[in-house]
Amino acid sequence: MKTYDEMYDLILNTVTEDDRIRAATMEVSNVTKGAVHDEFSDFDITFFVSDIREFTKDHNYMKRFGEILIMQTPDDYYNEPYDYNGRSRYAFLTQYKDGNRIDLTFIDVSEIEKQKDFNEPRTVLVNKDNFPQLVEITSKECFYIKKPSEFEFFGTVNEFRWISNYVTKGLCRHEFYYARRMMEQYMMDMFIKMINWKIGIDNDFQVTTGACSKYLKNYLTHDEMTRFEGIFPSGSYEDMWEKLFLMYDFFEELSVFVSEKLGFSLDLEESHNVREFMMSRKKTCS
Repeated sequence: MKTYDEMYDLILNTVTEDDRIRAATMEVSNVTKGAVHDEFSDFDITFFVSDIREFTKDHNYMKRFGEILIMQTPDDYYNEPYDYNGRSRYAFLTQYKDGNRIDLTFIDVSEIEKQKDFNEPRTVLVNKDNFPQLVEITSKECFYIKKPSEFEFFGTVNEFRWISNYVTKGLCRHEFYYARRMMEQYMMDMFIKMINWKIGIDNDFQVTTGACSKYLKNYLTHDEMTRFEGIFPSGSYEDMWEKLFLMYDFFEELSVFVSEKLGFSLDLEESHNVREFMMSRKKTCS
């Protein structure tokens, strides 16, 4: 496996030696203070090129960085075919057999003006033409947890309670995947929003828990993290019922905390009634 420095030098040399590449930047975790940096970290790179069409038509281009395990081109999904005669941005997401990964985005220099609105952390590796639109960005404010409006808070609470009844219906019918999907995707999406708002409040909304809340453990106590891990069910219906109520009660505690800290109203009678309804279904189905 190429070391970080070896891969970095290979990328940099590619930029330097290819006159078609007019500038290059590195973004996201590798330039974000506090982000995890280890052997699993990706290289998020952008090449600003004189004519993007010379690169988008060459699907072998990424082989220069190593032996490819698998590659994805998200701008060219089968239901959204990319216009290879156009100059829209294009990305190669490439996992190499040696363990390295490069997410390389190409942007035509004719689109450089849009970079004035870019606000994610990045460092400028090369800027051959001194484009003023390409500047170093060290702030990670764009990733910070956002304080909710009362309208968003209400909608999140309402959705969580509403979907809980889909879960109980699925469990009663022994519709395994339906029940799990409702619980672990739709309910969990609302739960994650609420626990992030709690973390945001605790930290004056000056922190991020990262993509898919991967840094939750950095902001929750040991007991909170253990409790969070404990709401994920095993494969049995009995355990799914138990974890459903554990999730529901944890969510209510979080929503009470958030509502009190932000001065939002919260209908706890509705919460109680929904929980009772869930319990009655469980008794009926057992």
